[in-house]
This record gives sequence, C-alpha cells and structure tokens, in this order.
Amino acid sequence: MDGENTLNENMADNGGTRAAYYAYLNWIKRNGDEELVPGLKYNQKQLFWIAYAQAESSVYGESLLTYLMKNDEHAPGEFRVNGVVNNLKEFADDFNCPVGTKMNPSKKCRVW
Repeated sequence: MDGENTLNENMADNGGTRAAYYAYLNWIKRNGDEELVPGLKYNQKQLFWIAYAQAESSVYGESLLTYLMKNDEHAPGEFRVNGVVNNLKEFADDFNCPVGTKMNPSKKCRVW
C-alpha cells in the first residue's frame, strides 16, 4: 500500500472519527444514556466503535485489493478501521485494551 497516497485520507479518518465520538459523548450529556441493546454484551460506547468498524468493512477479491492498494487514496477497510482505533485512547479506554497491545500501542499518532 502506498502510504503517501493514503496519508490525507488517513488523517481525515483519524480526526473525523475522533470528532464524531466526541459529538456522540456530547449527545449523551444532553439526552442521557441510551438503553443497552438486549442480548448484546457491549455498552453504548463500545457499540459506537463497532458501528464505525462495520461501516468500513469490506471484502475484496485479490485482484481488486491489489489494484486499490496501488491506486486508491483510501486504505482498505481493515487498515482504515485499525489505523484509526489503535490511535485513539478513547477506543482503548472503552474496551479496556492494555497499553502496548495491538489495539492500544504505547505510541499513537494524533490529529489535532
């Protein structure tokens, strides 16, 4: 994958997702906690992240994936999701990911 080609979109994904998360937290402050979804073990903050990941999920054939990795300004969904969430302390806090793990590396990239 050409990191130079995806850099702008990677930064936009990081900043935009963080902004959306804080907008959701502000919504909760104004409206109160949402009810938990019956039958699911996840709280509402965790469901925010799951919904984000689901929205970016895709399955590609090998030839399309190869083409996209060389030519698209967006990274494939798996990298878009993991690249964002492992840079956000908020995600790690919501899922209790230990520092130094794949989903909560000690060194993070932050878009202000």
